[in-house]
Amino acid sequence: MTSLVLALLLLLIAPVAHAQIPAEWQAAAQAVIGDFERDTPQAQKAWGPELTEGWRLARAWRRHNNGNVEIILAEYLTFTLLCRESGCAGDTIEGKPYLAVARDMKALRTQQGSSYALASNAHAWLAGLEDPTGAAAKNAALWNKDLDVAAADFATGNLYALYWMLARTRATQAEQAATFSRRALFVQQKGWIGRRCLDISRVATVIDAPPRIESCK
Repeated sequence: MTSLVLALLLLLIAPVAHAQIPAEWQAAAQAVIGDFERDTPQAQKAWGPELTEGWRLARAWRRHNNGNVEIILAEYLTFTLLCRESGCAGDTIEGKPYLAVARDMKALRTQQGSSYALASNAHAWLAGLEDPTGAAAKNAALWNKDLDVAAADFATGNLYALYWMLARTRATQAEQAATFSRRALFVQQKGWIGRRCLDISRVATVIDAPPRIESCK
């Protein structure tokens, strides 16, 4: 009887464990992150394992924090970017085990009191940074209009806490602003990156179609 139950559990788990990355998501990651990297040396870096490593780490993060692996596009983009920028060998986020980062993220959420307070405070922090491009203040004002986007869902609340936590480790205020803005765009879908306003809300919405990155209207 025990063997039968185990076999059934393995049968149920197998489709989840071997779920495939949607091709549209991989194309979206390359398009959006490639846009971030334009006119930088990083643009010459070939795409490789980060597309699959980001998927795997996003699902591990989701399983640990939410108890499931049904990730959203924002999670995939986030962890693909992290894997591309600093590597994620050994399930690490910027050199730290992801479980330790998740613990710190949860502590930040607890310290802030609620995901809405965290988003509001993160935007206030962003608005106060010295950013020569002006993107920080514009994004703070734009994103603070509707806190539900960042705070209403548990998964996006976790991401926002992660973004804020990682951005604050950067050496300069301009780097902090750029780091937070690039990552928060994955959740917000519209925002200023440098002096350009991007809309990625339809980057992966059409099957078998090229990714669409548009200018904000």
